[in-house]
Amino acid sequence: MSIATQNSSTISETLKARKDHLTGLLKIVDTQIGKSTATQKLTITAIKAEMGLIEHMLKKR
Repeated sequence: MSIATQNSSTISETLKARKDHLTGLLKIVDTQIGKSTATQKLTITAIKAEMGLIEHMLKKR
């Protein structure tokens, strides 16, 4: 079974779209007013880590 490969521009576009989506989610979850719950803090940390990974992958291209 062979897997079709994507060209680098398509992968870069996908990563950029994914980063934009995560940025939007971060704006929704990251509330500056009031206390944030432990779940919100973990979610924010996970989103930021994923965005860091995406930025690293984009720099390698």
